[in-house]
Amino acid sequence: MDCAVAIGNFDGVHRGHQALLEEVVQAADLRGLLPCAVTFEPHPKEVYPHGHEVLARVNNIRDKVLDIGACGIQRVIFLNFNERLARMSPRQFAEEILVDGLHARWVTVGEDFHFGYKGQGNVQDLKALGKELGFEVWVSPTLFHGKSRISSTRLRKALQDNDLFEVTQLLGHHYHITGRVVHGQELGRTLGFPTINLDCIPVDKNGEPAVKGVYAVFVHGLAPYPLGGVATITCRPTVTAGQPKKYLLETHIFDYHSDCYGKIVRVEFLDKLRDDKKFANLDELKAAINADAQKARGLVGLARSDTELTEMYG
Repeated sequence: MDCAVAIGNFDGVHRGHQALLEEVVQAADLRGLLPCAVTFEPHPKEVYPHGHEVLARVNNIRDKVLDIGACGIQRVIFLNFNERLARMSPRQFAEEILVDGLHARWVTVGEDFHFGYKGQGNVQDLKALGKELGFEVWVSPTLFHGKSRISSTRLRKALQDNDLFEVTQLLGHHYHITGRVVHGQELGRTLGFPTINLDCIPVDKNGEPAVKGVYAVFVHGLAPYPLGGVATITCRPTVTAGQPKKYLLETHIFDYHSDCYGKIVRVEFLDKLRDDKKFANLDELKAAINADAQKARGLVGLARSDTELTEMYG
């Protein structure tokens, strides 16, 4: 089937991305095309970084697919950003990927879109190739929040600064991580705070996540309504000293006692309580968790869920 295609890295799937994706869906509906999104894995800047830049990963692949799909896109294509793809000329990319591979008849990109070897191709080149090869090109205008454009760079900066209010405004919803509940060491249970554990934290090439610390959260997927809790993105410094660093998302759900291993949940971050830290002993850790839980209960009671935010931001 012929396609209407959005092309981009879609890192974070922020409101600018959402607007672009929704334009593709509208174009597809009008023309009887299949709305698709093309993205890249790994991110091109991970393969060819600018200087010593280490690119923070905003979302995992599951969240990227779900968030793109929430805009109405019916197919998400991940292109392996390998040496062959990186060395394609703009014409090769248009011919082999867009025309031969996807049967694209409509292509939407952002204003700063570049493609082909070392980003040689720009929007005007894509339009020229489209006229020659038989696809229309629409350039989605940049979306602003305040005086600055909404971008993945701005989103990463807000996450790095723990500015979750800014993050929510850029995304149109709270930052979230989705994954399957896995077995942990059950330390939380022995401390009186059983947790559900996710090991799908998006990390950069050095294994560091975009966010870490202790948060008030909502958990979706275990009940018809969001469940309040307190979550930690941690490499467990108190109990894993000397071991290789691996981050987990550990969430204690308030007043929830059911078995949920293997279920898919979405953890929605409402507010940061504190940084992760190493405690002298388990008693200190337990006291800190208790204090975190009490504070989180108050914040959860005042927070809006993602469903309400979606209604606000449209």
